Amino acid sequence: MRKLLAYIFLWLPATQTITLAQNAVSKSEQERIISEISTSAHSIRTLQCKFEQTKELSIMDDKMVSKGTMAFARPGNLSWHYTSPYDYNFIIANDKVHIGKGKSHKSIDLKSSQTFQGIAKMIAGSVTGKCLTQTKDFDVKIRANERVYVAHLTPKDKHFKKMFTTIRLTYNRANRTMDSVEMTEANGDVTSIVFKEIKQNQPLGENVFNLD
Repeated sequence: MRKLLAYIFLWLPATQTITLAQNAVSKSEQERIISEISTSAHSIRTLQCKFEQTKELSIMDDKMVSKGTMAFARPGNLSWHYTSPYDYNFIIANDKVHIGKGKSHKSIDLKSSQTFQGIAKMIAGSVTGKCLTQTKDFDVKIRANERVYVAHLTPKDKHFKKMFTTIRLTYNRANRTMDSVEMTEANGDVTSIVFKEIKQNQPLGENVFNLD
């Protein structure tokens, strides 16, 4: 399971370097920012993009770089497709998780797995901004500079705490959309993902949430 999660979250690019420091914001300013992000995210019906993912292992100097495409459709359908350096699919659709690598396919009932329920909730929450308001799952602190809002999430939910110590979501300040995700895992590994060529509310391919 940990190996599978490493594949999925190798998820939500190399992180875009943010050279400007971010400053802490007041409680009222944080509430305003979260409200703006949530309002903007609420209008997203579909989202598709390319991503570049980098994983830094705590016990090695090497970095593992992966590339692929992602598609999302409300309420929670997701296609996460790695195209390089290997072909690997992770799809959440119709209360099932579909995993495919080459010709090998596997399906899991989402309702039977708390782990995958948590993954689905985290992914949908990040795209829609709901994770910023899920105070029972995360402690949220917002920092900002003139270009971005950065949400630092500290997991409170026991399942997330086993996987991550911190999650950092970077939102473009101009349009309130998420640019990147950086996750520090419990073992010290760091996974970062940068989203590119983002398209919102455009038609998705007919079979985007199918492995066939």
